[in-house]
Amino acid sequence: MLVAGYAQLPQSTGAGQMWRHLTVIARIDLDSGLVVDASTTLATAVADQFVRELLIGSDPVRDSERILTTLERHYFGNGRKAIIGAFRDLVQRYEECRSELGG
Repeated sequence: MLVAGYAQLPQSTGAGQMWRHLTVIARIDLDSGLVVDASTTLATAVADQFVRELLIGSDPVRDSERILTTLERHYFGNGRKAIIGAFRDLVQRYEECRSELGG
């Protein structure tokens, strides 16, 4: 399953200069519920890799608090609130999709 979450970016970020919204997208294995790949529309590879490494191998619902805490405590870019918002949106969309699929 491919799930995307969105949030508005501040214009003070590099990504905000290129796009209005941040996307956090995850490919989630339906059997295990774990993220097998992830990406963002963050402007730098380093920031994208930080989020990617945080998400891969996690369960977006079960590990949500740990992921949010890590973002709050360890990501100090101007886009932190947008990343957190996009991740929360991703979790909400994932839960809706699972519910629709009966899982």
